[in-house]
Amino acid sequence: MDERRIADRLQKYRNILAKDEAKSAALLSCLNQQTDELLLQDQLYLHIFAPTLVSFVEWVIEEACKTGQKRLYFLARDGYSMYLAARYICESKGIDLECRYLKVSRYVMRRAEYHLMGTACLDHICVGGIDVTFEKIMKRAILTDAEAVEVAKLCGYEDRYTDVLNYQEIQNLKNVLKDIPVFFEYIYKHSKDAYPNTIGYLKQEGLLDDIPYAIVDSGWIGTQQQSMERLLQSAAGNMQIQLHGYYFGLYETPKGTDRNKYHGYYFEPDRHIRRKVHFSNSLFEAVYSAPEGTTIGYRKIENRYVPVESRNGNPNAAAIQKQAELLQTYLTEYIDYMKTANKKKIKKTEGLVQNLLSQLMSTPESFEVESFGEYLFCDDVVEQQMQTVAATLSTHDIRNQHFFSKALIMTGLRKETIHESAWIEGSIVRNGEQIQSNLYHAVLYKYFVYIRKALGKK
Repeated sequence: MDERRIADRLQKYRNILAKDEAKSAALLSCLNQQTDELLLQDQLYLHIFAPTLVSFVEWVIEEACKTGQKRLYFLARDGYSMYLAARYICESKGIDLECRYLKVSRYVMRRAEYHLMGTACLDHICVGGIDVTFEKIMKRAILTDAEAVEVAKLCGYEDRYTDVLNYQEIQNLKNVLKDIPVFFEYIYKHSKDAYPNTIGYLKQEGLLDDIPYAIVDSGWIGTQQQSMERLLQSAAGNMQIQLHGYYFGLYETPKGTDRNKYHGYYFEPDRHIRRKVHFSNSLFEAVYSAPEGTTIGYRKIENRYVPVESRNGNPNAAAIQKQAELLQTYLTEYIDYMKTANKKKIKKTEGLVQNLLSQLMSTPESFEVESFGEYLFCDDVVEQQMQTVAATLSTHDIRNQHFFSKALIMTGLRKETIHESAWIEGSIVRNGEQIQSNLYHAVLYKYFVYIRKALGKK
């Protein structure tokens, strides 16, 4: 490993952080405290992810106080480290804002919500992703294996059960499923079975309390807020649910929702195209997670509703636990510096965060891919078939990600399978061939996607 390249890269991050005196001082203090040599992954976390997290959480707290919120719910699992930071900051500064960690997931909320949506539940079930198959779509629809096989026969997919489907094929399947009544009968049955315990847990955790509160999460589209609001409203009677959400970033918001209830920090639907292009939401989620497994349901034990977690747990648990320890050290030093220097006003930090994240996510060095590219990740609500966040792709696979090749394959004009990567830039660096050219094509494709979306909205 090139020690000179590593030292230069870390110095570049320190130069960026130097624009925020408090965060820079906290980093240097953390590094000076270490009696044992820190792993490179830990050093990178302290240089990039810890100050980014603190910047976001400070913004959330400031916005929540401005709007009169009294409680914040940090949603599992992305909200775990956010929750740890927010609770520590509020306690240290004496801020009257209650912080809670809520054991939810997109899967468990949608599972209880489907029967309230009718056939519109297909909009959640038939969506794209990494290596989407008919089997995976049936898992999203919460069907048993036997029920899924029955539906496969009805729509002619028994011989394509595990084939990877492109976007156009998923949309074609969606149109076929619309006309299969037994498919919806199975969905509604399982959804109604899940509903009582899900509502019981949300009530137990105070989401129907008469108090101003908001949720906090990584973001991207905000469908979990929409699902929670629909579920809560179904149980609230005449009480009107006004659920607000604070997010690290929002690519878009769900159709039919009140845009004013969705608040983005780093990017929002109608702006910040450059930040979106040079960002990897999958890498973000892989790093900012929790040690436990995803919530897949709730069990009632006596008078309490207890979250049920996936048996597999989180394969990145050891790294995440170490990061939580590093974050606590960083926060302690940061708050101590703020008090000692008598700094009360929080600086605007989105630009600093952009400089940190875009370096790592869009133009990573090989040692950065080695540090974070091995995190295991799944982009689907049903966490199966985990893969490394920087998947190992062949040169042919990467060329299929180029703008024109990908467009032809996605529209069905070229009969090939696109093998996706959760962090395509990391996969390009890992592949090692024509890195600069392939990174250029990755940027080009992202610019096309986000400019097209922006023009579409206008």
